[in-house]
Amino acid sequence: MEGVDEEDIMAMEDAEMDDADEPANPMAALLESARISAALQEKSLNGRDDMDEDYSSDEDSDDSESELQALGTKKDGSRKAFDKVFKQVVDQADVVLYVLDARDPEGTRSKEVERMVMAAASGGKRLILILNKIDLVPAPVLKNWLIHLRRYFPTLPLRASGPAPNAHTFNHRQLTVQSTSATLFKALKSFSAAKQLKRAISVGVIGYPNVGKSSVINALKSRLGGGGAECPVGAEAGVTTSLREVKLDKKLKLLDSPGIVFPSSESSSRASKIEEQARLVLLNAIAPKDIDDPVPAVTLLLKRLSASEEMLEKLLKVYGIPPLTTNNGDATTPFLIEVARKRGRLGPGGVPNLQSAATAVITDWRDGRIQGWMDAPVLAVATSSDVPMTEGKGSKPMADQKEIVTEWAAEFKLEGLWGDGKGEVVEEDSMQE
Repeated sequence: MEGVDEEDIMAMEDAEMDDADEPANPMAALLESARISAALQEKSLNGRDDMDEDYSSDEDSDDSESELQALGTKKDGSRKAFDKVFKQVVDQADVVLYVLDARDPEGTRSKEVERMVMAAASGGKRLILILNKIDLVPAPVLKNWLIHLRRYFPTLPLRASGPAPNAHTFNHRQLTVQSTSATLFKALKSFSAAKQLKRAISVGVIGYPNVGKSSVINALKSRLGGGGAECPVGAEAGVTTSLREVKLDKKLKLLDSPGIVFPSSESSSRASKIEEQARLVLLNAIAPKDIDDPVPAVTLLLKRLSASEEMLEKLLKVYGIPPLTTNNGDATTPFLIEVARKRGRLGPGGVPNLQSAATAVITDWRDGRIQGWMDAPVLAVATSSDVPMTEGKGSKPMADQKEIVTEWAAEFKLEGLWGDGKGEVVEEDSMQE
């Protein structure tokens, strides 16, 4: 195997012999074997990465379709592609729907994106935050996020589609796919009627890959009795690969854009890149085939879920494994070994395949079989650093954000804007298995 030393192979063989000689401590043997196997695989991957870098190119292409392929999954962050497509959407849209994942709204939100929308057309654009996948979070978490996000922009909860098979969901009573999509549709129609334009209102839909943008459009299309999905949807990032227009009626048309990851860090260190990719993996913003190493994402997931004893217990219940143990501070390897054994993800000689086990965990997380969410921050008031600006750097914050949101809510005829319970149903929920 290229990139693997003879000493490494001998070390793995020695470990297998030790495994046979010491049956009294099988976990230690599994840890050692899995660790050596992972080291060999990492060496092989590093060698391949070095070759890829040698053949990398910075050439620009005028082919827009090629440039839009798999946005947000490229290693350079696709900043040029982001600028091109994002500006197209904002320039053409009267209203921008910014779709966020209810499990981690701040993780799928960019304040710079919001500032750019607000700066367009001298502040003439409208921005609505769409909190999607609400069935994956409990009612108190949903309500707190609605209250928090409505400090800045009108925010609507949405169930754009049904859950994946075996997903653990919450039943929010009247917040169904039909009712939430109807609320959004009526809001857009109210805005269109208020503007009294002779042309159709354009609504741009933006957000991270796989956050549910196409599902939002399909849910709105279904309000008119449209048969079949207008936009392709899928569990992987990069399903939508080009800007497309969907006409709802004579007064309303939607613009579906490819999912775009907005760079969150300028740091180029190896550690920061690994951490950033782990974050994006948990946001489902990277297609499985483009994940270099799923293990760091599992480490980040364990770290987040460990903050809640209840969520950690639910994670272990998914795989039917005992409480986690640590090995020199490492809980990920013992956890993945147990997952590999339960799911049959074993390599030659019965050695747990940590990469395969990690991929299985990420898939379960993506499809909602593993419960987990981020809690909304507790803020007394919105700070100036949180408030979007009318123009570029150095601009003064906009007028009182609450006044702006209240004014916009009137245009869309939104009720219960500040989480006072009017027009909203975020009552005590029950689990759906």
